[in-house]
Amino acid sequence: MKQNKLFPLLLLLGLVAPVRPAQAQSTPAARPSLRQNFENISIDTTGREGGTVYYEQRLYRNPFVGLAQMRHSVGHSLGQSSPIREYVPLIQGVPVGAYRFDTAALAYRSLSREERKGYYFHHPYRPWRQYKWDFWLQPQFAAYFGNHNQPIESNTAVLLQSQLYLTRGLVLNWGVLFPITNELDNRPNIVRPAPVFLNQFLALEGDHYLSASAGFFHDDQYGLNLQYRHMPLSGAWSFGLETGLTGEYYFTKRGAIYGHLDNLLLLADVAYRLPHPDLTLKLSGGQYLADDVGARVDIIRQFTNVEVGLYTTKSRNGATLGFNLAVPIPPGKLWQGNHARLRTGEEFRWEYTYTRGYNIGERYRTGYQLDQRLRQYHRNYLNRQYQMLK
Repeated sequence: MKQNKLFPLLLLLGLVAPVRPAQAQSTPAARPSLRQNFENISIDTTGREGGTVYYEQRLYRNPFVGLAQMRHSVGHSLGQSSPIREYVPLIQGVPVGAYRFDTAALAYRSLSREERKGYYFHHPYRPWRQYKWDFWLQPQFAAYFGNHNQPIESNTAVLLQSQLYLTRGLVLNWGVLFPITNELDNRPNIVRPAPVFLNQFLALEGDHYLSASAGFFHDDQYGLNLQYRHMPLSGAWSFGLETGLTGEYYFTKRGAIYGHLDNLLLLADVAYRLPHPDLTLKLSGGQYLADDVGARVDIIRQFTNVEVGLYTTKSRNGATLGFNLAVPIPPGKLWQGNHARLRTGEEFRWEYTYTRGYNIGERYRTGYQLDQRLRQYHRNYLNRQYQMLK
């Protein structure tokens, strides 16, 4: 393995990159009250049936919280002749889909390529004006149980993270990791860079999405990762592909150590969503890390603000099972000014595996898994919460 001097350069880039402070846009929607919780707000009033609000929010794990707040803040007219009819949330400046509050239910429709091009043309992307400096605290925890001498062995840290918005859909994720405990390996407890990587999010025509990442990821892997997903946000079936080429890295007191790019990840999956309750059945398989080939079955239940899953994996390295969960991290905003904000992360996601040490179905984490991110925007999940408000 070789010593890597690229980490300090990437971290320095994130610290010193010139960013102009966020300013109000030339649209009535960008009033101070809205800019407290939302960013990159704009209104399109060219539609015959009503206006459309485009917005991005990075505070809440549950997109419906932001959707309901935006509806309440904007109202039905916002002082214009055309009432607001549709709401379009953004991910990294990219429109996801159009939602409409009908009397009976929350409606959803996908956006056409022409609509996306029209939005990009009429609303130029200026991240130095449209976004705050956003910092968040993210806990990191891994644990194993069952050792008689030490019943719980854990690895705990807190990450101070941020994002630098570059072009539409492209962000640089960076931060600093502060270790608390490390009982899982013999690596030193030193303050070091958090995962530093670029991520490009793309929404193609209809219900096709891409996420491409390059850099230093979680779980001590660096390299390239590409995810594709066909996911109708009002349908039951979805499928996806993921591939990556990575190598191992870790930190010592003398710097970063990294190995060769020789870990191939190649996975495919298909998922079916039951509308009542919000339950997803997912079958995935392919090549995992450590040249392990196998398959995995997940059962995922979405509650209003919490997600809980059970899974089992069978591969040529063995078989195991476990559970995972995702919960919001209170309290949210810790401090906020006109141009910067400090908050807690949107969610804490944790997965526990019963079997340890056999490299069964192992993989790494980038900033997000595409299916995990997109199912939060599924029409049925959001509509169930809308029905609870009526």
